[in-house]
Amino acid sequence: MENSAFSVLCSLSTHKMQPKYFLEDLIGVVALVGTVQSPDLSRILAEYLGEDKMLAIIYRSFDTASSLERYNQSGEIDYERALHAQASALGKVISKRFHVICMEDIRPYTGRLHMNDSQRRLGLAYPRMPNGVTPKGFIGYAVNMIDLDINYLHTTTASGHGLRETVLFNLFKKLQVYDKRESMVAARACIEDDAVSLDGGIFRGNGILSLGYGSLSFMNIITASHLL
Repeated sequence: MENSAFSVLCSLSTHKMQPKYFLEDLIGVVALVGTVQSPDLSRILAEYLGEDKMLAIIYRSFDTASSLERYNQSGEIDYERALHAQASALGKVISKRFHVICMEDIRPYTGRLHMNDSQRRLGLAYPRMPNGVTPKGFIGYAVNMIDLDINYLHTTTASGHGLRETVLFNLFKKLQVYDKRESMVAARACIEDDAVSLDGGIFRGNGILSLGYGSLSFMNIITASHLL
């Protein structure tokens, strides 16, 4: 991860002699905008999103986000301009694709909010089994189980939509969280999007069940990093 856009921006934010224009309009990185209440939940949400989305860089506007990269007349990346040039000046090379989220361009959640909650959690109805009962082991929706860092609570789009209604809802939709795989599998009939369980289960909807064990080697580096 040393040669990632995330790493380059971290270096630019702390390097006194480097230009700061790539930090203008920058909101942060997905992995650092909030926290969760348990290591098990942190691990399974990180595995669900994967490294690319966890390290996705959040900018306010499309214009600023798209300025990170420039292209030559053949449509190939111009490594002597924009963020790639800054990476080179730092002795780094951005060696793989990276995701950039444009907050203003996201179609936001427009339903009910818990307005008395400083975190502005979404007013999502609990899932119901065919018999009308909330499934056993359901803990909550992932999008509401993330506590936004205090520095991001008032980050909004021009129309007033916050990070939870835009970025987090775009990433997680109505991802359901269960206590165990057994509970998650038993609740398949009422899983609208995807679901995860605290013991490592991932159900991606439409009959796709992720098995095996995922690697989260990138998490230790994220935990120790500061972008803003």
